[in-house]
Amino acid sequence: MLSVALFFIIAFIAAAVASFIGFGIATMLIPFAALVVELKQAIILVAFFHWFGNIFRLSRLWRETNWRILLLYGIPSVATAYVGAMLLDRISTGIITLAFAAFIILFAIYSLASQNWVLPARSGLLVVGGALSGFTAGLIGVGGAIRGMFLISTRIKKEVYIATSAAIAFVTDITRVSVYVVNGSLETKYYWYILPLIAIAYIGTRLGVRLLKRLPEIAVRRAVLAMLILVGIKMILDYLGIL
Repeated sequence: MLSVALFFIIAFIAAAVASFIGFGIATMLIPFAALVVELKQAIILVAFFHWFGNIFRLSRLWRETNWRILLLYGIPSVATAYVGAMLLDRISTGIITLAFAAFIILFAIYSLASQNWVLPARSGLLVVGGALSGFTAGLIGVGGAIRGMFLISTRIKKEVYIATSAAIAFVTDITRVSVYVVNGSLETKYYWYILPLIAIAYIGTRLGVRLLKRLPEIAVRRAVLAMLILVGIKMILDYLGIL
C-alpha cells in the first residue's frame, strides 16, 4: 500500500508540474507506477492519467490554443502515436530511448546557452516534430519532451504554449488510449486506479494552471529546458540500469 500511496502522490505533483512545464507526467510517473504494476501496465495507466490531465488543462485554457500549430503538429502526432502503440509489444525500446535522451539533452543545453535562438514555426518543422513526439508517446510513453522542445523554442506565449501542447497531447492520447482499450491491454485488476487518477489529475491541474499565470515567460522557458535535461539524464540512467 505504501507504493500505491507514493504513486498517487507523485501523480498529483506530476499533474501540477505539467500544467506549467507542458510535459513531464509520463517521465515522472512511470517509474513510480512500475513499482506498483508491471512496466507495460504502468505505461498504459499513465497514458490514461496523461489524457485526463490534458482534458482538465484544456477546459481552463482552450481559448489560448494556436490552431495552426495544433493541426500541423497534431495530425502527424496522432498517426505516429498509433504506429508506436501498435509496436509497444513487438520491439525493444532500449536503443530508441537512449538516442532520444541524448538528443533532447543536447538540444536543451544549446537552447539555454543561446538565449536569443528561436526555432522558426515553419510547417515542415512542426510536422516533423509532431511525428516524432507521437511515435515516442505511443512506443515508450514519453512524447511530451519532444513536443515541449519544439513548441517552447518558437517563443509563443506561455499560455498559448501550454494550451496548444495540451490540445496536441489530447488528440495523441485519444489514439494510443483507444488502441490500448481495443487491444484489451490494461488488465482488469488495475481498473480501480482510473477513478482516483481522474480526481488527482483535476486537483493537480488546477494548482499548476494557477502557478502558470503567476510565472514570467522567461521562467517558464528555462524551466522547460531544465526539465528536458533532467528527463534526458533520467532516461540514460534508466537505460544503464543505475536507477
